[in-house]
Amino acid sequence: MENRRGGSQLDIDEIKQAVEIILKGGVVVYPTDTCYGIGCDATNSNAIEKIFRIKGREKDKPLPLIASSIDMIEKYVFLEERAIKLYKSFPGISVALRKKGKAVPDIVNKEKLAFRIPSNEISRKLSELSDKPIISTSANKSGDPSPYSIDEVKLSLKEYIEEIDFFIDGGILDMNLPSTIVDLVEGKIGRVGNVKEKEIFDLLGGNL
Repeated sequence: MENRRGGSQLDIDEIKQAVEIILKGGVVVYPTDTCYGIGCDATNSNAIEKIFRIKGREKDKPLPLIASSIDMIEKYVFLEERAIKLYKSFPGISVALRKKGKAVPDIVNKEKLAFRIPSNEISRKLSELSDKPIISTSANKSGDPSPYSIDEVKLSLKEYIEEIDFFIDGGILDMNLPSTIVDLVEGKIGRVGNVKEKEIFDLLGGNL
């Protein structure tokens, strides 16, 4: 386990170090648009299993993903024009689309994947430099409050802290709303967060 304190500024060397760990199957804690996230290479089954264990998360709960671009997202899901509109209009929004292929294991989700392109530059760079989709779930024990500092992460995950391979400390994060999840497979809003329902329906012509 390595603990690096990056502060609020982007430290590209630190991100490259985290990327190297991710590509070797490691687990990394990092700042996101909302709270601190815990992630790994979303195509690595062993690393994903490790995240479920660290969080004490039930296996039937799908894991959200981040990607660096729409082009990356299109490699893993059947991309719709509506999704492109949502991504371009609402930075940080999550959109669930039908899964394409088996590169992302079924343990993440069997039929659909919820991707977002983070506004947070650190989390976006992790995906960009690794050229991989990254698991992005809150870095806390399931049921605990979302963590906005590394200290809160370590308190919540203290039982498994040695299984986390790297920390990127972005300081104390603002308590922003979670990302809104638009499920274009089931035609519903999975979670209302930073983008409101009316904004989504106005953009997409009144329905999903």
